[in-house]
Amino acid sequence: MAKKSCGKRPCSICRKWYQPDVRQKDRQKTCGRSECQKELHRRNCHDYNQRNKEESANNYLGKKLEQLEPKIVKENNKKPPPDSPIHLKISQLPLLPTSPFVLPVEIIIKEYGMRNMVIIHYLVRKIITQLQSQKRGIP
Repeated sequence: MAKKSCGKRPCSICRKWYQPDVRQKDRQKTCGRSECQKELHRRNCHDYNQRNKEESANNYLGKKLEQLEPKIVKENNKKPPPDSPIHLKISQLPLLPTSPFVLPVEIIIKEYGMRNMVIIHYLVRKIITQLQSQKRGIP
């Protein structure tokens, strides 16, 4: 038999009072509005990514590389073809976030291919953040 709820409590997001669901047994944190649930999910994801920075960075790189591979290659389970000369302009590349440093993107893509460009961009970002954290005195 389900235990009766202890009464109303404030939502952890909007601070409005709500009657929690008795089936949740003190696990319910939000009032149930979709905005509050989305915000709680966003905060939980942010906290998880902060605790697991290396895993989050590896997932980020993996997702960017998966976007580059053609779907046909994945379906046929074959090796991806070597990168052909790219016909995209730099402004058409949604993969690369804006950053304070400047890389010769067109030259890197022409010489090494798009896949290697994403990896180089990732490594440069990691090196710069490591240097900035050393400069601030963070181990």
